[in-house]
Amino acid sequence: MIESSKRLTAVFHMTPAVHCVGDIGCDHGYISHALLETNRAEKVIATDISAPSLNKAVTLLSGAFCGRFETRLGDGFAPIAKGEIQGAIIMGMGGQLIADILARGKDVVNSLDWCIVQPMQGAEDLFDYLNRSGFELMEADLVEERGKFYPLMKIAAGGSDVFSWEDFIHCDDFLPMAEKEKARLEGVARAVEVSGKKDLIDKVKRDVERWEAYIELC
Repeated sequence: MIESSKRLTAVFHMTPAVHCVGDIGCDHGYISHALLETNRAEKVIATDISAPSLNKAVTLLSGAFCGRFETRLGDGFAPIAKGEIQGAIIMGMGGQLIADILARGKDVVNSLDWCIVQPMQGAEDLFDYLNRSGFELMEADLVEERGKFYPLMKIAAGGSDVFSWEDFIHCDDFLPMAEKEKARLEGVARAVEVSGKKDLIDKVKRDVERWEAYIELC
């Protein structure tokens, strides 16, 4: 079911064996299905703010996994009590939204052995939150799917690691992503040059130089 998606497959392989995992913002429940089907998770608590999404997950998981999953309607970790889950997966949404979910669910997040986060965009917003809030980076990966690049991280509260794109330099897909981002920023630089706004021009120039430095590290 997840085999057709490199992104979902990467999240699956990053997930360790666990008694009970929280699938936060579960949508269709595909990752829950994979974890239960392979017995990588004994139980799943799937949450979503959308009742229709939860109903999709119920339809997918009912039958074969009866008694091994719960679906709960609510925002982020709100429907889950501290100690109910040992790990969590938050994927398929923007980096700022993931940061907000982590912040609002701090009591539960602090009790987890690990949490996998996979932003669809806005990764640097998530990096900023993790740097401010004190997290450990346990594992990092980056995958390309249909021309887009997706970072994923296994993190734990209570660390002091510094999060940035440098954490992904070891990944096979990093160099193509860095070259694409540098080219995009060079296009932005040409566009803002005509504005005459020195602050904006300097910022874009710094961004280009930052990605040039990443490329040199590959």
